[in-house]
Amino acid sequence: MQKMKRFSVLLSIVAASLAVSAQDIEIEGNQCIGENLKFKFNLANRYDSFSWNFGDQSTSDDKEPQHSYSAAGTYTIKFSANSNGKDEVTGSKTITINALPKIGFDIDTTAQRNVKTFVANSNSNNYVFGWDFGDGSTADGVSTEHMYSAPGTYTVTLTTTDNQNCSDTTVQSVYIEASSKVPNVFTPNGDGQNDFFMISANGARLKLEIFNRWGYKMFSRTGTENIVWDGYNPQGTLVSPGTYFYVITVEEGSTDYNPLNGYITVYY
Repeated sequence: MQKMKRFSVLLSIVAASLAVSAQDIEIEGNQCIGENLKFKFNLANRYDSFSWNFGDQSTSDDKEPQHSYSAAGTYTIKFSANSNGKDEVTGSKTITINALPKIGFDIDTTAQRNVKTFVANSNSNNYVFGWDFGDGSTADGVSTEHMYSAPGTYTVTLTTTDNQNCSDTTVQSVYIEASSKVPNVFTPNGDGQNDFFMISANGARLKLEIFNRWGYKMFSRTGTENIVWDGYNPQGTLVSPGTYFYVITVEEGSTDYNPLNGYITVYY
């Protein structure tokens, strides 16, 4: 009887990569230019090694990486994970990064000195507009009007948000002049009517000076609210009827405001 020969065969079994669904890759955050997105694999706890390719030449080996895109477009994210070099899984997902809604705005400067109208350069229903007027006040809408309570330079910010929840801001400065109200005649005769020459500083630190026709100073005072001249000269007597010259200047440090000058008539 012939003796049987035995052979030993070494089998090498290589596990194939398992493809996972795109639904197993989650992306948190608004898919907009510059938005910091967070990437997650739903079964990540089963693995200890990860590889991400974000489709814009950027990569990561973090478990839950964060990444932002600098340009709008469509990107294919490639992902792989394994456990001790075994049981590898791979997957991919396509993402669309949206451009930011860059919308400017116009400022109507023909209104009153302290009232301005702001109009966004778009009336699309796809946009939501939010305004910050730089003085603590805000508003919504494609156009809005705002009244400033004090002179100065304010930074106005328009935030535009589109229907993809992508937001962008546009900034402009608006200058509010000191709105001094200067009368041209008064009668300091004590009858209770028009007895004072008064200007309203409206928060600016203004200096009012009154001169007679020969250039002698009749009055000088500085204030940030109402500045009042009662018609008396530095000697404490009423000035004579006639025409006087006023000069309104701004104290040092308040360079945003222009000086004013003109004539005031005194009669009894």
